[in-house]
Amino acid sequence: MVDVLYVAIIIAFFGLMAAFVRWCEHIIGTDDAVDLPYDGIEDDTSPETTDRPEPNSAVKTPEEVPS
Repeated sequence: MVDVLYVAIIIAFFGLMAAFVRWCEHIIGTDDAVDLPYDGIEDDTSPETTDRPEPNSAVKTPEEVPS
């Protein structure tokens, strides 16, 4: 009997949480997707045409560091 009560409480909890989320979405509204700036990744555009900064050339690789 305790098992049935436990399962019923768990089902009721998730049901209440789902109802709460739907109620909050009704009050606030659904989340609209935000349009991010176009970066040219989707269509194989060459990296020269994107607005990315040039890499810092002062950073040395382990092979360039004198021992």
